[in-house]
Amino acid sequence: MKSKWLVIALVVSVALNVAAVGIGIGFATGKPYRNRGIDPTAGLELLIRSLPEERRAELAQEGTPAMSDGELRRRIGATIRDLRRSQRTIARTLAQEPFDPDAASAALAIFREHMAANQASGHQAFVEILGRLTPDERRRFLDQMGSRKDRRGRHPTRPDRDRP
Repeated sequence: MKSKWLVIALVVSVALNVAAVGIGIGFATGKPYRNRGIDPTAGLELLIRSLPEERRAELAQEGTPAMSDGELRRRIGATIRDLRRSQRTIARTLAQEPFDPDAASAALAIFREHMAANQASGHQAFVEILGRLTPDERRRFLDQMGSRKDRRGRHPTRPDRDRP
């Protein structure tokens, strides 16, 4: 009985050591970690944070979406709820026996519609806010979007080829 626990402890210890070595190697390679997807409007929060507090307050007083009355947040919240609901529908549809390909396709189509509505709402707010910024504010935001660092806080060694 005692040797059984020693074997279990040894296996757990080896697994933890292998995991620690893997994490160490991952950080040592310095691969760039970019929390950026394909959609540039995912930077809406970054855009708002890039502005000085006084400028944010000024835009909020002007009634800029996403910064004033919370209307954009309510709209996005509703589309997020729709997305989650359609995800649950997809999961239920995929778990059904027998599997119904038409029902799965319909559930995925509804999800795409909700995703498109959510993205359109974000794009609209993004464009409206950018339209109210000065050229210098837009340039500062674009610079901030391009200055991503890797996991260790270093700038990537290779320049972005898609940047102007």
